[in-house]
Amino acid sequence: MGWLMRFAVLNAVLLLLVSGNAHAQEDSGSSRGTSALRQPGGLFDTSSTERGPTLSFFGILPWWYGFGAGAGARYTLPIVKDGFISNLNDSVELEFGGDFWFANYGALGADYGYTGLAIPAEGRWTFHITPKFSAYGKVALGYAFHFWSDDVGDDFDTGHVYWDATSGVLYQLSDSMWLRGEVGYAGLKAGIGLKF
Repeated sequence: MGWLMRFAVLNAVLLLLVSGNAHAQEDSGSSRGTSALRQPGGLFDTSSTERGPTLSFFGILPWWYGFGAGAGARYTLPIVKDGFISNLNDSVELEFGGDFWFANYGALGADYGYTGLAIPAEGRWTFHITPKFSAYGKVALGYAFHFWSDDVGDDFDTGHVYWDATSGVLYQLSDSMWLRGEVGYAGLKAGIGLKF
């Protein structure tokens, strides 16, 4: 599992760099002008934090086998609420859910279309960079079904075990609502997360 740890750390570092000074210097309303990284809820806040389950809904632009559109949902369950790194505000979550999409592509002179259904289990390592902005790396293992058809009348169905690696961001809109975006091998996702 050494590669998994390296992948998660690399994603977190890259997303931290990409987030740039705009998020690091987010105005806190504090008279001291403290960096958002050091505020309660920021990356260097090491106090114990209560993190509850969330339910997220996504729009999907898949590029796995061709291009298309779809929707997905995830149930997120925090399992290590204060993370693995004691001097950083990180957490580890499990996500379960499903994705459903339509896509097509042309290959070898034929036009193929399919409907896909994926059922993943995902491990997510989240770094809470500012009180409102978090970045994460995620790996998934799941089962995908594809229901194919082509322009010459062939219909066939396939199913297989798959894995995916994803980087994502969360932006907190309120105490119970987040915007989410992620990109991975299978495609691009954007949506909303709700805490309950």
